[in-house]
Amino acid sequence: MTAVFFASHLNTLRTGLVLALFGATSAFAADMLPLTAAQKTNLGIVTAAAASQAASPALTYAARVTLPPASVRVAAAAGAALVTQLHVQAGDTVRRGAPLVTLSMPGLADAQATLTQARLKSQLAASNAARDEKLFGEGLIAEARLRATRSEAQSARASLMAAQAALAMLGTGKVSGSTLTLTAPIAGVITESAAEPGQRVDAGMALVKVADLSKLALEIPLSPAQAQQVSVGQEVQVDGSAASGRITALLPQLNAAQSVLARASLVDPQKLLRPGQSVQVAIAGTRSAQGLTVPASALVWKAGVPHVFVETRQGFTPTPVKLVRQNASQAEVTGLAAGSRVATKGVAALKAQWLGE
Repeated sequence: MTAVFFASHLNTLRTGLVLALFGATSAFAADMLPLTAAQKTNLGIVTAAAASQAASPALTYAARVTLPPASVRVAAAAGAALVTQLHVQAGDTVRRGAPLVTLSMPGLADAQATLTQARLKSQLAASNAARDEKLFGEGLIAEARLRATRSEAQSARASLMAAQAALAMLGTGKVSGSTLTLTAPIAGVITESAAEPGQRVDAGMALVKVADLSKLALEIPLSPAQAQQVSVGQEVQVDGSAASGRITALLPQLNAAQSVLARASLVDPQKLLRPGQSVQVAIAGTRSAQGLTVPASALVWKAGVPHVFVETRQGFTPTPVKLVRQNASQAEVTGLAAGSRVATKGVAALKAQWLGE
């Protein structure tokens, strides 16, 4: 009876051991997805080699060409006026000092007359003060008279400065009687003209905008994860163009699209880019690459860990990788052997087989 019990118990242990070994073999086999060439074709699986580069690869992002605020100047009416002539229109190239718009301002003649009177009074007061300084030095006048003369000269200078400020507030440009011609403060291109001949304008109204198109910029929307891979100083290259620049700032807050806005300077030697234009830019890494570049479509996720399906002679092996950088089309990863080929299409079918879905 005892022998029978021990024999039965031994058989049970053997059966459990076999089942355990079979389970381990199955688990090991689950890490390998065997596929024939025909199955690979039927599933539409396409592979690509993981690219190795001597330097950190540049990843591409969508961007928009913009005008930095420092590149734009505005010609505005400093007082109520009537537009009598418009010398330019949007798209015109102007030099610095070129006429933009002529305004008729009734208060301009009065301001000029006030300035002329203030200048004459200041000159007379200064002459009287110089004369009395000499007479006082010779002992011919009392000190009280000298103090009074000095006070008049100071008051006249203050009136002159006030008259100059009042005229300047009406606008800078070429003045002729009651008309003022606003001139271009910088050389550039007219981007906006809001005035028309015969139009009445109020003080502070922007009439013409001039932009220096040789100084452009880029705005690059990034996801929060992508923004962690970009830093100030990284080089930016515009695809299909000789234009390039560097990252100058990363805005600290998210915009309405939940993106982090990166700003970059831009030099366009060919002058092919225009403000508002959508472009693709490549942002180069700042360090030497320790990984490989694969198409972003090759990545699959399991339990929060990125994997790729590495092609072998027997099929495909799910391989965990460490994600260094990623955008919509490319990803830089570590953990792959040089020369690895990874699945880039048909990845969903491989993932379903891998997870048993």
